[in-house]
Amino acid sequence: MSRRIVPVLLGTEVGVYGMARAFWQEYHVKSYAYGTFPLTPTRYSKFIEQRCDERFADPKHFVEILNRDAKGFGDATILVIPCGDDYSLLLSAHKDELDPRLTAITSDAGVLDELNDKARFYELCERAGVPYPRAISVSGISDLPDDLPFPFPVAVKPTDAASYREHEFEGQKKAFIIEDRAMLEETVRRVYDSGYDAQLVIQDFVPGDDSNMRTMNGYVRQDGSVALLALGRPILEDPEPMRIGNYVAIISYGDEKLYATVEQLLSNIHYFGYFNLDMKYDERDGSYKLLDFNPRQGRSSYFVTLAGSNLARFVVEDIVEGKKEPAVHASRRYLWVGMSKHIVKRYTPEGDGRDEALKLMREGLVGTTLYGEHDNDPRRLYYIGRLWLSYFRDFKRYFGHRELEG
Repeated sequence: MSRRIVPVLLGTEVGVYGMARAFWQEYHVKSYAYGTFPLTPTRYSKFIEQRCDERFADPKHFVEILNRDAKGFGDATILVIPCGDDYSLLLSAHKDELDPRLTAITSDAGVLDELNDKARFYELCERAGVPYPRAISVSGISDLPDDLPFPFPVAVKPTDAASYREHEFEGQKKAFIIEDRAMLEETVRRVYDSGYDAQLVIQDFVPGDDSNMRTMNGYVRQDGSVALLALGRPILEDPEPMRIGNYVAIISYGDEKLYATVEQLLSNIHYFGYFNLDMKYDERDGSYKLLDFNPRQGRSSYFVTLAGSNLARFVVEDIVEGKKEPAVHASRRYLWVGMSKHIVKRYTPEGDGRDEALKLMREGLVGTTLYGEHDNDPRRLYYIGRLWLSYFRDFKRYFGHRELEG
């Protein structure tokens, strides 16, 4: 590659570190992590420069800051990659106001609005003919029907995750698994009493534990063609209330049937950029139900790079090199862990997922996002070590509790 590239990554959390590490591995270039606050995962790294401003999430300052800094990168190709839902929406809404030297790796705002709203996403799944769980949407406690069209337990999730995070309340969680009518009413009441004013999705809960989940990361080129699909089987997720749904152990593998399902979905939307989606096997009908579509790579997406498909390579080949080759359908098995292997060994449920994880550990086919590449500034190692230890406390406190608390 002859032209110099500058990765501008929006966010400062673990997914940003994984993407920056991929760029460092493939191209040996430093990434610039922009955000409102310097979070631990991207601090004191030899291949990341943090550029934080408490006003960065404000649209006006967002555009001003990026345009100002674009001048300092010379004639490089500047790839602006969102690494969080909020930044994806912000970049999409304001990409036309950016300096022409900045290439925004994101779809148009209308596409992201449809994908970000869970109710509209399920309508899209219906049109595309791909499986999804039955669901209804409500705008308040008065919207709850006397009888749900599916039995308990149910899952309850906000359609607007950003607004939901801004309205805290006692017992708040990223998502809820509700066992009965009384708890459903109490949960809905607390959400709307907090000031949240978007819709909630009440969804048929697909039975089974984390071993039935699947997560997929991919990249769609500017012309709408698929460049990468990479599948993982989560075997353990974070139990901390506002991180429920974040995976902490994933085994990568391939499945052509699931790849075909996602390609069918993508053929019905005008998407561009990285994406991450979750699905779950439904033993009741033998299908994998699509649950969420995130317009950015997943926070655990470094598992794709570990398994041999470097995430950074696909955007560079698309934007800088103009390559268009058949889509990569990743298939190599590898274990990614988001915290200590001791936690994975202790808390992963008995079954073939745990058995394979232990086998991959014995074979040395295991890695993590935050440690590696000799990124060993003592300050970084100290703070990452503290973060690592905090996960032991969180699992001891929260593991097994997904109902409303407080």
